[in-house]
Amino acid sequence: MAKVTPGFKLYLYQLLARELGFGKQTLIPQVEEVLAADDILVQDLECKTVQELAEACPDFLKVRVFKKGRVYVTVIRNEEWDQMLAAPPEKPAQPSKKAAGGPKTWKKKKGGKKSFKPVKPGKQRRDREAAEAAAAAERAAAEAAAQAEREAAERAEAERKAAEEAARAEREAAEAKAAPMQAAAQADREPVVTADDGPVARTIAEIMAEAREAEQAVQTGEATSVEQVEEAPEALTPEERSTQNEPNDEPETQPAPEVKAVPAQAPAPIPEQPVAPIPAAPATAKPESSLAPEPSIQAAPEPEPELDIPAAPEPEPISLTITYDPYADMERELERQRAEERPQPQRPQPAAPKAKASTPTIPLTDLPQDFGTEVSCKDALLRTLYQLLPYDVDPIAVLDEDWRMARSTGSLSGSRNRVTFPLRYLHGDGSPITATLRKTTKNSFGKQWNLTLVDGNDGTGETHVPVGMEGLPAADEGAWSDLCGGTVDVAASPIRTLTQIVVIGTWESFLGALAALAAPERWNYPGEGVGKQSRYGILREYIATIFQRTLQQDRLATSTDGSFAAFNTGLFTSLGDDIYACLAQRKGDIPWQFLGFATAGAGELGARLTGTLAELPRPATFISRIEDVVPDQERMVIIDNESILGKQLGRLPRAFLLERLENNRDAREMLARATLSPADITSLSRIIKADGNAYRRLRRALDDAIDQAMRFARASYRLAAPAFDPMAGKVKLLVPLCLVEDGTTDCALALDLQPSGAYRAAAILPLARAYACARVISREQPSWLTAHAVLD
Repeated sequence: MAKVTPGFKLYLYQLLARELGFGKQTLIPQVEEVLAADDILVQDLECKTVQELAEACPDFLKVRVFKKGRVYVTVIRNEEWDQMLAAPPEKPAQPSKKAAGGPKTWKKKKGGKKSFKPVKPGKQRRDREAAEAAAAAERAAAEAAAQAEREAAERAEAERKAAEEAARAEREAAEAKAAPMQAAAQADREPVVTADDGPVARTIAEIMAEAREAEQAVQTGEATSVEQVEEAPEALTPEERSTQNEPNDEPETQPAPEVKAVPAQAPAPIPEQPVAPIPAAPATAKPESSLAPEPSIQAAPEPEPELDIPAAPEPEPISLTITYDPYADMERELERQRAEERPQPQRPQPAAPKAKASTPTIPLTDLPQDFGTEVSCKDALLRTLYQLLPYDVDPIAVLDEDWRMARSTGSLSGSRNRVTFPLRYLHGDGSPITATLRKTTKNSFGKQWNLTLVDGNDGTGETHVPVGMEGLPAADEGAWSDLCGGTVDVAASPIRTLTQIVVIGTWESFLGALAALAAPERWNYPGEGVGKQSRYGILREYIATIFQRTLQQDRLATSTDGSFAAFNTGLFTSLGDDIYACLAQRKGDIPWQFLGFATAGAGELGARLTGTLAELPRPATFISRIEDVVPDQERMVIIDNESILGKQLGRLPRAFLLERLENNRDAREMLARATLSPADITSLSRIIKADGNAYRRLRRALDDAIDQAMRFARASYRLAAPAFDPMAGKVKLLVPLCLVEDGTTDCALALDLQPSGAYRAAAILPLARAYACARVISREQPSWLTAHAVLD
């Protein structure tokens, strides 16, 4: 039950009287907009709908319900409440100075009228929302602080682990470097066994001492010659004999055996040497000059200084000992830790396929082909459609055409047994009316599919969508519809022609492939782009119009067996090659399936294009006479003011209208609104036509602007831009209109050449949509209609 206190009523009376005025019938949605703008919800007053709230306030609101569910509200003046609102605010009561036994000043006389103050509904809700928002902010701040502490602790733990791993790696590296030294020292203490003397133990230090003594003897001349060494081969080991018998041109990498070629003499007692001098063994290697038959051993002292150089050990034991690289393990461990700490951003992104789940790949062959013969429609749902759609529209025809378009563009959602698709008619917020089909096991009059829902309504409840007398508006069919200037025939829509004949998949993939192959160009309207609902609005209208014109001129090239077809898109690649759209024949009510875009001979599709078709498809043409490009200055221009100042009134600049309607208060109040609905434009047109002076001022201003545009066109024949009208099947000329300021183009005027020879000016176009219409014919546009000038 509604709970509307007198204070609430007084506040609503003040608000609605100010925004809507007294005695004016206003649609219930406008009342809802006023309440929403003031942050008032009907739930604050324990009401379910705005209509229920209005009916709970009969003191100042009058509710009338018309046919088709239209509800109007009228604000009624209440004199008593006006006095309350006009009265000055009461001063706070002063404390009484009289004795306690005197008369009580705070008592009111009986019979007086009770007054109250306006109270805005929803204060408790707003206070609660503010408290909840503050609590949520505190929780978020606490969670952020806790998360920061956890991250800091995790970073500290990771740094500690990294430090421990680095220390461990350093210890292992030090141990690895010390291992060769320990191995060499161990080898120094192990015995060396000769071949002839049997197990006679000699350490490496003793051998080195012998080598040193031999070198000293050579220097003093007491050593035996090479011939003497050769006369006593029994003192050589088998390895020394094999080395001695080898050719004298051995590389210097094998001089170590020559150390053992010294005669075994009793060495003088020399203390053990460290392992570091082991690399000095190659010092006994003779240079090239010493390899003669009688070598001179006097060159031996040359390597002597090298014995004192602390060079890194090079013997084989060292290279065999260092087989472990601790840094490699350390790098692998650090990489593993970084991989564990590194966030995995791509793991959660498999959610992207979920977005596609709303538009599943449903086999088109499993769905009904003909809506009228394969789908059963309840009378209750048809009545709902009759209430929502314009009175002159056939709901079955709309369902059939939009069902085919949804299958062509893939705008379906659901499953094989339950499918929802959008219709062409829109709600006030721009969302489409939807219809839902369901497949049943029991045939109803031979039909396995049923229409079960229309915009979520199964036909048993009332339609809650606010609908005016003209019904819900249809979706925009494209910029070409502005060229008509009057009623648009949806059957002539190029987009619907394309989707009724070709299954294109999705608009995003279809247009994206074409835009990627073609030379770079601006294809999106202002407000479109990456991340938006549409990215290629201009390209969609371009390719659809090209396809429709191709069919009109019979330029769709088809193979001899009818299984393959192609048409010329009229676009070029960056290298200047023509781009063709390739199609394949399919079964069903939609005869063709889009395969892809290709250039002649390039890739699989390009090879199939040239190998299947006898001739490449020719591009569609639009210009057939000089009047299609240059306006004739001698022809008369007839302005259709009824159309321009009627349904097209919203296309004119607001500054232009405000300047001519400065004396019309009602018109200026409507123009002050942020947006104008079709109903608002109709009301504004009636207000203007009712004001004869304002209507004449607008007509004269339009006449002056059109005369100026024609004079400019006479001075430059390149000023006009040809545009193709698919509904009329002809070319119209676009000329610029400067309505607010001279030299600044505000919109475009379409000139339609009549059979009588006169031009009929019946359509006004915004510049962006004028560019889309003109781009169908040519990329090159006059300076006032370039992409940079009107799309940026």
